[in-house]
Amino acid sequence: MNDESPWKARMRSWFAHDDQDGATRAETLDNLAEALLAARRPLVVAGSGVVEHDAVPGLRALAAEARIGVYNTWRAKGVLPWDSDYHLGTIGLQEHDLALCGLEAYDLILATGLVDGEPPALPDGLPVVPCAVGDLEILAVRCAHRSGEETVEAPLRERLAAVVQKAWGGATPPLAPTLITRQYALLLGERGMVAADAGTAGFYLGRTFPTLRPRTVELPAVPTPGFAAAAVAARRTAEPDLPALALVDGERPDAATEQVVAEAAARGIVVPVVCWAPDGPPVGIEEHLHDVRRAVAADEPIVVVVGYDPGQLADLEHVAGHITAW
Repeated sequence: MNDESPWKARMRSWFAHDDQDGATRAETLDNLAEALLAARRPLVVAGSGVVEHDAVPGLRALAAEARIGVYNTWRAKGVLPWDSDYHLGTIGLQEHDLALCGLEAYDLILATGLVDGEPPALPDGLPVVPCAVGDLEILAVRCAHRSGEETVEAPLRERLAAVVQKAWGGATPPLAPTLITRQYALLLGERGMVAADAGTAGFYLGRTFPTLRPRTVELPAVPTPGFAAAAVAARRTAEPDLPALALVDGERPDAATEQVVAEAAARGIVVPVVCWAPDGPPVGIEEHLHDVRRAVAADEPIVVVVGYDPGQLADLEHVAGHITAW
């Protein structure tokens, strides 16, 4: 009877080759595991490569088994659920994010899935060790029940939460952006997704949308006209009934967004668009959510425009500095 666990079987397959590459990889994993087990206060910084290479289960296993906190870049939202003890927050959106993380207090920083040019760039002088995303599950097995400190302090997240949650009680105009993003999450449910262009709506989506899984939030690496609408069109092509929204700045969609929406409609794909504008319609949250529900369920494209309170940005900048995402 074979009672070998699935993870052990997977490890056996990883090391089934005896060529030089396999030997080098095994040695690298040995060194990684040794360093992680010896670390008193380790940390993981995860980038979008974890999502792109379907390595989220491995990262979640490593966090839970080795009791290690994880910071993710803003293009890797959802690699850990927002309410996980090991989700420390999203970094790279504002200039003081890294300073507020207190990275100098960690004796090992495991960097995984960080794509070239993906912000933020980790400062020199930190004990950063790269880890291939394909090695995360193996490392989770090797480092289960690590005896070092459980790293769950989240100073960046806690400082931002004081600003974010303060606005949740308001339901009258002008609406706080953090209230809007929270309500989108509740409206769309675990299965839904929201995409945004680079800009104010994209910043708030990356900073404050509570994600439970990857690909719930889609944001561009660089400013790309029509990105949000194209992302929704692509997902709804595969999943026509997916609850999804494209967020853009301004009182009407830009030309690139309008073109994407029209081309998708010609193929039978509906792309709902929500325009965020400081001087937009002064509606309450219930009225706005009613309009959004109608747009998400419609069989033709609907554009919803909502006014928001631009003053909340100053509170977030007071905590973490200016927006640096794009």
